[in-house]
Amino acid sequence: MASWRTQMNGKWPYMLSATLLSILLWVAVSADRVDQRTVTTDLVIANSDRRYLLTQQMPETETVEVTFTGPVGDLTALFVARPQIFIPIDSVESLELEVRLGPEMVTGRGGRELSDYGIDVRVVSVRPDRVRLQFQPRAQKVVPVVPVARLSFAAGFVLADSVRAEPGAVAVDGPEVAVARIDSVWTVPVSQQRLRESVTIEALLVLPQDDELLELSLSSVRLRVTVEPRSERAFPGVPVSVRGVGSANVRVEPSLIDVRLSGPQSAVESVRPEALSPWLQLGGTRDLGKTMQINLDPPGPFLQVQIDPDSARVTRTGDSRG
Repeated sequence: MASWRTQMNGKWPYMLSATLLSILLWVAVSADRVDQRTVTTDLVIANSDRRYLLTQQMPETETVEVTFTGPVGDLTALFVARPQIFIPIDSVESLELEVRLGPEMVTGRGGRELSDYGIDVRVVSVRPDRVRLQFQPRAQKVVPVVPVARLSFAAGFVLADSVRAEPGAVAVDGPEVAVARIDSVWTVPVSQQRLRESVTIEALLVLPQDDELLELSLSSVRLRVTVEPRSERAFPGVPVSVRGVGSANVRVEPSLIDVRLSGPQSAVESVRPEALSPWLQLGGTRDLGKTMQINLDPPGPFLQVQIDPDSARVTRTGDSRG
């Protein structure tokens, strides 16, 4: 008589086939069984009206919960079809709009019908069942770019001109109220050390306020940093004038001073002597005879001025008191 092990060894192919057949029958029966399932569904709002921007959505959600009913197999296939609710806004007629989310708005991925995927299900409910949309008029304006740079220079070199952005202005686009508050945009701080020649630096732009609906026409600009050798130049014997009340019939002692300019080479070399106009400010007769500070405005940007002497007295013409 054959042992039970021998009998089992001879029958295992039949037992395996029976098991697989049972599983397939269970799957087939289960796939046809009607059930209900809630699926997280994308909420897609497409505003085609360029005159307005969608600024607020209540509730603030990018998905909704859609409950489907149908055969289990079709419900499982929803994860492939990736259902969505698509809300097209062709023309904004009101700054506030309430949209009801109904079963008829549920589609497959890309707006295809679920039936295109061979899925036969029915929508039972959508939660939330409505959304409120708020819009603002779109605005655009051009604003200047403010460069932000941290610079240092090698010995004997100086900045010869303002740091300039190229281009010097960009367009900002977004909700009307937000755009109205912006009068400039800044660059992200850039750093250059021990400069001895002119350079151009790429710098990202940043908005002065954090608003994801604001957009710039450019994401970055070029910063032009002009560097020149430092130069000095002396102007001896420059006459001092008097300004203010009672400045007629007066004289300055001393009447001539020496002026020394320093700064970018091109700026220093372009200064003409007549551009130097040192002066004293007379506040009235009470200032006569007093030693006062001599004033001299730099004849150009990025120029430094030293004068010798830096003070003088104002006296009446013919007054010999000293």
